[in-house]
Amino acid sequence: MAKNIKEVDEISTTDKLKALKTLKDAGFRVEFSGSGVPTVISLHLEDMDKDLKKVKKLLKELRYNGSFGVRGPRKTDGLLSEAGDTAAEIEAEAQIEESTDNSEQIAASIEENEILTA
Repeated sequence: MAKNIKEVDEISTTDKLKALKTLKDAGFRVEFSGSGVPTVISLHLEDMDKDLKKVKKLLKELRYNGSFGVRGPRKTDGLLSEAGDTAAEIEAEAQIEESTDNSEQIAASIEENEILTA
């Protein structure tokens, strides 16, 4: 019985979607880049080697022979930072602090105006 070995050119979109779903089900954060390659996003740069080994193992079990990628986090990803907050949460907290400072300044200037007019 001959093995059905697919060439890289013969990898279908369905195979890539199966690989994407398998990686997501395994708990990885995965994106399907514009080139159609499933790419795992590691939370930390130090974890990339571990993630690569796990991804290779999963895709080998799936008999996926196509391209895939593993990359580190970008500043724009909104992934967890070292403090455990997402970038969106950090930005929201900064905006809250800024608006609180502004409201305190406004309240102080109103009090000064009331004192001056009295």
